[in-house]
Amino acid sequence: MATTFLTLVNDTLRRLNEVEIASADFAAVIGFRAQVKDAVNAALHEISQREYFFPFNYTTGSLTLASGTDTYALAADVKLADWNTFRINYDAGNNFSARKLRQMDYNNYLSSYFERDSEAGSGDYDQPIYVYKTPGGNAGFTPIPDAAYSVSYDYYSYHTDLTLSTDTMVVPDAFKHVVIDGSVYHCYMFRDNSQQAAIAKQKFDLGIDHMRSLLINTNRLLEVRDTRVANLINAPTGSI
Repeated sequence: MATTFLTLVNDTLRRLNEVEIASADFAAVIGFRAQVKDAVNAALHEISQREYFFPFNYTTGSLTLASGTDTYALAADVKLADWNTFRINYDAGNNFSARKLRQMDYNNYLSSYFERDSEAGSGDYDQPIYVYKTPGGNAGFTPIPDAAYSVSYDYYSYHTDLTLSTDTMVVPDAFKHVVIDGSVYHCYMFRDNSQQAAIAKQKFDLGIDHMRSLLINTNRLLEVRDTRVANLINAPTGSI
């Protein structure tokens, strides 16, 4: 079960030998205990920003295209969009077929399609085939859409602040101690206790390194495939 904001705050308070917060009082706390809430979010933000490819930050966004509009802002919490995953969703009601959009470099768009799209009228609009990233980080589509297509895409997100006592973190529970180490570090910084802050920071950094090793490096190793059997099957007769 995902760890709640209240649990993270109270675990931090226990580590600091402070009084825990009752769930009914959580929203109204002030002073140092309010700072602990900030510290937990600061730790979660730092974990999110240390690595693009933590799998728990991978999520799906959506866009609704409008006829005649070719560029769209992505979700506010996008850290890194996977531009190879943009797709138009099947819409039986409007008879829109599903389509995986092809990724195009912005300069290639300018060279090959910018003039056509700039001069296009409503009769030239169509279901998009390509998606490109604009210099401002928006998503551009060509041909210019002729209808309200539903588009999905995958991306790595930034941490969104926990607010309610029942809000849960996306970091796996197995790494709760890393979040606590980070929040303890920020609390010691609030208290100007540089010596204890340095100890907590060292543990926090080491914990993030372990997360990177277990959640990213290990997954990449598991994706390595042995092709020897296929090569033997496809080898010319007499070559083995």
